[in-house]
Amino acid sequence: MAAKRQGPMGLFKGASRPPRKSQAATSRPSGASVLYAWDMITDALAWGPGAAEALGLSSRDLPKTGHAFAQLVEPGCGLARPDAIAAAENPIHAYETRYALRLEPDQVVMIEEAGRWQPDVQGRPAFARGQLRVDPASGARELLPARLKERSALLCGIQDAINEAVRVSQTCTLIVAAFDPGEADEMAEIARRIRPMMRRHDLFATLGPNRFVLALAYCPAVEAAGAMKRLSGLLQDHPVGSSLRLGAAFAPDHTFKATKLLRFAEQALAAAMKRDEATALYKPRSAKATPVAEQSPFDWVAALNDRSLILACQPMVDAQTRAPTLVHACAAVAGRDGRITPLGPAPVLPEANLPLLIDGRMLELAADHLARNRDQRLALPVSGKTLQDAEWPSMLAAHLGARPGIESRLVLEIPEIALVECRRNVGRLHAMKALGVGIALTGYGAGHVPPEHLRVLPIDLLKIDGAFIQPLKRSTDDRLHVRTLVDRAQHMGIATAAEWVDDEAIARLLAAWGVDYLQGGLFGEPEAVVQPSALRQMLKKARG
Repeated sequence: MAAKRQGPMGLFKGASRPPRKSQAATSRPSGASVLYAWDMITDALAWGPGAAEALGLSSRDLPKTGHAFAQLVEPGCGLARPDAIAAAENPIHAYETRYALRLEPDQVVMIEEAGRWQPDVQGRPAFARGQLRVDPASGARELLPARLKERSALLCGIQDAINEAVRVSQTCTLIVAAFDPGEADEMAEIARRIRPMMRRHDLFATLGPNRFVLALAYCPAVEAAGAMKRLSGLLQDHPVGSSLRLGAAFAPDHTFKATKLLRFAEQALAAAMKRDEATALYKPRSAKATPVAEQSPFDWVAALNDRSLILACQPMVDAQTRAPTLVHACAAVAGRDGRITPLGPAPVLPEANLPLLIDGRMLELAADHLARNRDQRLALPVSGKTLQDAEWPSMLAAHLGARPGIESRLVLEIPEIALVECRRNVGRLHAMKALGVGIALTGYGAGHVPPEHLRVLPIDLLKIDGAFIQPLKRSTDDRLHVRTLVDRAQHMGIATAAEWVDDEAIARLLAAWGVDYLQGGLFGEPEAVVQPSALRQMLKKARG
């Protein structure tokens, strides 16, 4: 049985209890969570391993932006992520939601999602990290709500029309129509009136109480305006004629997929209604940015130049005794009201390795703090981009050499994915360990690094990703997964920590499973650790 590794100065000696015999499976359960990180300023969406397989998509079709992912959410079937974040009203910025995701015309799955968002310096959502889980039972069509079944049938009919048009090198024109709700009971009469303009393979279907769609399998784009004019003429003397609005899109000109074609036609209809026009054709445009992307991003370079970045620390406690063990550090800024705002990940700039500059400044502040406070231990995050830079090892050695003795009280937190992004980073772990610091691996549980590889890495601490901790009270799958992670780490002789611990019941549960350290709002929020005189100077400058 492996003995528990000892961190610098016995930092992790509290984790030296004998490992329990594993009571859980050694692999992740079916339907396991998929992690994601969403930069709401750039709209970039990054996925954890296995995302494409879990969602039933090819890696090419996996959405790379928040906007693209939102397009897959079925209308009216739950809050999408942006809406769930906007509706979240709690001090820990946590959100949970459930919605339907349409992957194909006849394939809909229910998604359970939970995560947390980080604010920008104005307190607006700027970065989100969480997990989503596909409900295994939702793949059975007979269990889906009637509304989703009806929409699936409609989309399959539209796809058939598209396929027929492509087969004979024709264009399928999809027209979406809307009229005043007061005439919603006239759909059968509308269908009868427009039947003369329909051919074989054409489709008429109800889209809602006052909406319908007409798919014309052999209607070129140049004839679409005429087709809509004829449709309006057939209903001119009908009660819906005066309020009728039409929007059209084309396949394969705009897309080969029914889900996108219907969305494009609906966007054209929305444009017609907005302009109070009878008809509108879909016009492709660049992807619409999320509302948060329009806000001014935080100027990291200016913050570095004027040295306004400060070090904020959050307690990490022993899971059994609740005694403070070390503090987790992060970059932060002080607002005009004196409130401390922790910052999210630094962006990547083409002209400079900004994460290296940020991590270098935080290392300087952390080293000064440890030199002034000889009874404290500190965990400092280091980005994967920083590890890849050749300047980082010498920068670290210089700061440690200038302050002898702090290396045994410094733990560097490395994201697990960094070991996958660049093989050189594995060597950097050994180089940093040789300098006497502790090494923690964050994001544990996502599956970026196989367990057998963890055995040979100089790791003192594995931090279980908070995305698996937040839903523990309601998710049996996450409880099984987290317990498996803890058992596996104990078997390898590595201490464990859990983040995002805000609930006493979850804290007790984790302690009972053998988690060694806990971090979260239950034990304190991040606070500035700069000298009072420096903080006063920063506040004075901020109020300017």
